[in-house]
Amino acid sequence: MMPKDIRGSAAARQIDSFYRSLFRPGEGHLWTAADLDPASDGRRVHFTGQCFEGALSNGPSSAIYELNLREGHVHRIAKGRLFRNSLDTRTAHVEPGESGEQLVIATSGGERITVIPVTGRIESLMWSPSGRELLVLAADVGADVAGVEGGFAMRGAAPAESWLPEIITTTSQDLWRRLYRWSKGAEELIPVTQPPVNVWEAAWLGEHTAVVVASDHHGEGSWYEASVRLLDTATGAERSRHTPTDQIGVPVGAANGQRWAVIEAFCSDRGLVCGTVILGEEGVARPLDLGGVEATDIRWRSSSRLLFSGLRGAETVVGEIDVVTGERLELWASEVLTIGGWYPNAVPIGNQSALAVIEGYAQAPSIARFDGQEEHILARFAPSDTNQIRGTMRHICWPGRDGLQIQGWLVLPDCVATNLPVLIDIHGGPVSAHRNRYAASLRAGAVLVAQGYALLLPNPRGSSGRGQDFARMVKGDMGGEDMHDCLCGLNLLVEQGIVDPARVAVTGTSYGGFMSAWLVTQTNRIAAAVPISPVANWYSQHFASQIPWFDQNMLNGSLHQSGSQYFDRSPAFFASGAKAPTLVLAGGRDKNTPTGQAIELFGALAEARVDAALAIYPEDGHSLRGYPAYIDSAARILDWLDRHIGQGFDENGRSIRL
Repeated sequence: MMPKDIRGSAAARQIDSFYRSLFRPGEGHLWTAADLDPASDGRRVHFTGQCFEGALSNGPSSAIYELNLREGHVHRIAKGRLFRNSLDTRTAHVEPGESGEQLVIATSGGERITVIPVTGRIESLMWSPSGRELLVLAADVGADVAGVEGGFAMRGAAPAESWLPEIITTTSQDLWRRLYRWSKGAEELIPVTQPPVNVWEAAWLGEHTAVVVASDHHGEGSWYEASVRLLDTATGAERSRHTPTDQIGVPVGAANGQRWAVIEAFCSDRGLVCGTVILGEEGVARPLDLGGVEATDIRWRSSSRLLFSGLRGAETVVGEIDVVTGERLELWASEVLTIGGWYPNAVPIGNQSALAVIEGYAQAPSIARFDGQEEHILARFAPSDTNQIRGTMRHICWPGRDGLQIQGWLVLPDCVATNLPVLIDIHGGPVSAHRNRYAASLRAGAVLVAQGYALLLPNPRGSSGRGQDFARMVKGDMGGEDMHDCLCGLNLLVEQGIVDPARVAVTGTSYGGFMSAWLVTQTNRIAAAVPISPVANWYSQHFASQIPWFDQNMLNGSLHQSGSQYFDRSPAFFASGAKAPTLVLAGGRDKNTPTGQAIELFGALAEARVDAALAIYPEDGHSLRGYPAYIDSAARILDWLDRHIGQGFDENGRSIRL
């Protein structure tokens, strides 16, 4: 039996102790950074930082910080996020308002010029090359957020009585993403676009044009068919359009207005684009050769030099290309460390340097500068007396069933690495990739390693960083060879004597949640499973999800055709063969893989008399990244694995079998 409240359990105490030591709640300790924006003087960089100002269960709060690049001092300057420096000494940022968000325009010294209330959520801010105007991209109050951000519908600022129904119609008008413009002296934002143009991303192209990724519908699924468009920022009129083969993201425009660039790739999630850089100039679009690197982020350093970040197999790479001559310069590459959050990203500074947030399995996030092949740490956030991350992480390779080389990461505890219980974590996507991130970027991973578990983090076919052909191998075969790629990695560890074949668990979120559920129904090698935000039934998923395009593109056959993959790859239809104890976790607000999917999976397993449990967090969305759900779900994972494959722990949480 799993109680509703497990906060007094040994597993909860272990998780609480780990995260208290890591985040130092209540101490105002800054622990990570994102969204770096260098000032025009090259002496400062602003960023959004997070710290746990109050209780751990309250989660982190975001604020804007300034790093003095000469002295290394970091200090907080404002509430909010998205701080942007202009070239003419003005700044812009977003902060909470009385009834939503507000845009703050200020001088570089911090004196406020104007404050503009905004209905909805501001998603990006961009100063024009001269700094005279600002583009503002904002989502309406009812718009969905992408799966990587939680996969839920935003709620309006005005609270309604709790008994009133939630209304969804096909003609709602508060669901769009719109582009606005602010000019000096203005006290309100000027609309640039109107429905049916839905802008997902935008950037300046010279002083009077925006290069945008846009579609003609507001639905999340329409992003997959979006195009690159050049718009007049005064009128919103479309000047030209580029339609990609697959998906696109990260538009950037040169300051002189002559060139734009975008990343084109086969994608599974909005906001996660890893592929080929397409350069547009004089009405022609062509790919750039980045020397085997799949780009995840691009920024113009000048009108002809483009900084790129990306993946080359297991390596994270930061480089630069002259788009006129094709000459490339590699600023930094590492297999041991990585940069960025979901995907690598870096920003140019000076004539030949870049800044990024760097991390590794046992190295907490820091701000670093790259001037060549070496990184120079400018600001460390982890306390000097904290060393909570146990074990070591290394890159490994193995052959799939068909001989294709598969890659992944292995984390081993500090004890003798033989006959260990193992947790296989399958990443989301499927077009994504595990990297060597801090604490493996898993909610319970580092605690499990400290207690004697191994972690296997496979990057099966369909993963990022191995080229577009490799990524497309999952199309029409989710739950096929990608599943066997994971099992072949397990075989390697069993053959080497590292893993106990009787103590194998699997988990994952989204696509990883589907794969976790699928493995339970397809093999008897799994002894415990924890699918998070899974898909159990592709047929019902199609009609309930915010992204029906996903299954239509990834599965073979029609949802109206009996025997298609809508049925043949749905875990709920194969639950009668499952035996592994399964804990299903989901968010009540999830529209990416709706909550009903978790309920269907649990129901099918329960009917098959599998030892199963279901935990739904009513206020959370996709992937359970909110607090206190993140902490609570980590404790439930630890408890579930301890009961079914674990080492066994004493009352203080120490392993009793090592």
